[in-house]
Amino acid sequence: MNDKKYNWKASVDENIRSGFVELLILQILSEDDTYGYEMKREIISRTNGAITFGESPLYIPLLRMTERGLISSRRVQVTGKRFRTYYSIEEEGKKCLEYGKEQCALVFKGISNLLYGGKDPDGKENT
Repeated sequence: MNDKKYNWKASVDENIRSGFVELLILQILSEDDTYGYEMKREIISRTNGAITFGESPLYIPLLRMTERGLISSRRVQVTGKRFRTYYSIEEEGKKCLEYGKEQCALVFKGISNLLYGGKDPDGKENT
């Protein structure tokens, strides 16, 4: 018998949040070019801490998104020998963001209907 207790909370948290990271990155980049650390701070701040990250959390999604042509990157010298990698949204990324927003609205409404019986989490009718 396995003595370790399954951490279902961590599993739920990871599954809910992980799917949104790319969409949140695209939203931040649609407003201005920025670098990874600033992006991370913006996401945490603007989601009121609902989305948080561990060490180097954005590297993999940023790499994937760059490979798919959704974003581009450039290195900028900031001081002396220090460089920052700044990211920009590309046209394909803008299309992806708009589609993602539409799908989120649709999915959120559907989930709310299922979980809260046609009402939002505050008990108001879901229109």
